[in-house]
Amino acid sequence: MNNEKSGILLINKAEGYTSRKVGNMLARQLNIKKVGHLGTLDPFATGLLIFALGEGTKVLPFLEDDPKTYVATLQFGLLTTTLDPDGKVLKDESVEPFTNAEIEKVITRFTGQITQIPPTTSAIKIDGKRAYEYARRNVEVVMPKREVEVFSLKVLAYSHPELVIAATVSKGTYIRTLGQDIAQALGTNATTIKLVRTAHGDFKLDNAKRIEDVTLADMISPSKALSRFPFYRVSDEEVKKVRNGMTIKLDASEEIVQIHDMNGVLQALYKKKGDNYIPLRGFNL
Repeated sequence: MNNEKSGILLINKAEGYTSRKVGNMLARQLNIKKVGHLGTLDPFATGLLIFALGEGTKVLPFLEDDPKTYVATLQFGLLTTTLDPDGKVLKDESVEPFTNAEIEKVITRFTGQITQIPPTTSAIKIDGKRAYEYARRNVEVVMPKREVEVFSLKVLAYSHPELVIAATVSKGTYIRTLGQDIAQALGTNATTIKLVRTAHGDFKLDNAKRIEDVTLADMISPSKALSRFPFYRVSDEEVKKVRNGMTIKLDASEEIVQIHDMNGVLQALYKKKGDNYIPLRGFNL
């Protein structure tokens, strides 16, 4: 078993690349076949992308629901087909400046549980196809509404016609749509002209590296990536049970725990069921 190429890497994505492209570049650079990523960023967007290597890909499902934080720059009066700079310009109007009080009043309306209608260029599936596939063929579809949560939303700067906001949001929230909804509440339109993801759960952009600078030495182990779950070391006899996916007993109370062998190597995640713990996800490290 080899854990030298298993874990996650924090990448600071540059503008102009798709998330998949960055993953392919990373795989070639580090000579790794199995690479996955969490939380796609559009080509115009920059910032934190979490990539998983080898057995680290098994970590991703336990991180995908974590809140994400973004810094977005909105341009009032500008409306594109995609609500970002890559779309066709539909409107580019001069808009009278807003007062800070007007903006703050509107901002408060978009904190907490809100309803969004995702962009027609999003990756949401409709009748088995991605919404952007219909958009490319100029086929109109009704985009489904979805409930999302904005945990925090604040103004960082306002220099008309640009408004810079920081938003911490739930999985599935479209910042482009949030920006347009804010603008429409002010009586205009807005396109998100810059977007930076600064955090994903406990992972921060400050700790990420450009893809050209990253090495395997920067990899975070699966166990550390799952540090929210406490670990318990078990005997060699218990490790055999764990590797065979058997139920075990632990002197523990947490719902989900890491099971390590006596050398501290992660073997599996286990979930509490009654007085026992049952396997949730095994690791081959």
